[in-house]
Amino acid sequence: MRHFRFALLLPLALLLGCSGYSVSYDYDVTASFGRYRTFDYYTSKKGTGGTTSLMDKRVRASVEQELQAKGFVMETRNDPDFLVTYYPIVHERKVRTTTRVTTGWGFRPVYGRVGVSTSRVNRYKEGTIVIEIVDFKTNQLIWQGAAADALTGLKSPEDADEVVPKAVRDILAKFPPK
Repeated sequence: MRHFRFALLLPLALLLGCSGYSVSYDYDVTASFGRYRTFDYYTSKKGTGGTTSLMDKRVRASVEQELQAKGFVMETRNDPDFLVTYYPIVHERKVRTTTRVTTGWGFRPVYGRVGVSTSRVNRYKEGTIVIEIVDFKTNQLIWQGAAADALTGLKSPEDADEVVPKAVRDILAKFPPK
C-alpha cells in the first residue's frame, strides 16, 4: 500500500517542481523611488508597450492593476513621475527527438545488425515578461524586472489569464525597492 501512495504522489511532486518561472530584477541604487507617485506608459516608435496583441493587453492590464494596488496613479494629462514599458517576448522552439531500436545476430567473423529509427519534431513556445520603469524627467532606466519562462507552455487563453497576472505581481513585488 505504501508503494501505491508513493506512485500517486510522485507525478504530483514532479509536476509542481517543474512548473513555474524565475523572477529577477535590477534597479538604479541612486534613484529616489520615494518621490514617484504617478505613471504612464512609455511608447516608442516601434510601439513598445503598446497594446498590439492579446498578450500585450493581458500584461498591460496586469501592470496597471498592480501599480494602482501599490498606490501609484495613472497620469495621462500631465507629466507623470515615471514611465512603464513592458515586453511579452515569445519565441517558438523546436526540439527533435529520435528513437532507435536495433537488434543483432551471429558470431565473429559473421554477424549482422538491423535497426529502425524514428524522429519527431516537437514545437513549443517559450516566453518571458520584461517590465521596465523609466524616470520621466531624466529618461533613464531606473528599474527592470523579468519573469523568465512565464509564458512557456501556455496551452490556452485561460492558462494565460491565470499565469500573466501572477507573473506580473511577482515581478512588481520588488518595486519600488525598499
